[in-house]
Amino acid sequence: MHKECAGARLHLTALPAQDGQATQTRLEIEKDGQRRTVDAPAEMSGYTAVGLACVEDAQGTPYFVVQYGELPYGCAFCEWFYLYDANGKQLTHSNPPVRGEGEAQSPNNDEYSQLIAKLGIKHPEVDDIED
Repeated sequence: MHKECAGARLHLTALPAQDGQATQTRLEIEKDGQRRTVDAPAEMSGYTAVGLACVEDAQGTPYFVVQYGELPYGCAFCEWFYLYDANGKQLTHSNPPVRGEGEAQSPNNDEYSQLIAKLGIKHPEVDDIED
């Protein structure tokens, strides 16, 4: 799947699953005729990109929203959202990735929520990759 956002295109591709392991994806950005891989955030080790959206701030500046989680089954609490600029630069982090313990665990999207609020961006409907 891909999302186009003001002349940049973000590609999300499911990779062949290894026996007994979760499906992984590859995230690439294409801009000005160049295509390069976008690395997953360090704290998302063990998770993979699962969805994309394109948004604009109050001034019309484009951004990508990338959702991280698990494929193919997902999990009850793991939906992390990261904001990237139109060049594929990661703008938010989730440190630590999980808050709480046991049944009270939840993803840490604080930095993402704070930045989109500051930029005047409403959290978008994210298109999920079809596994």
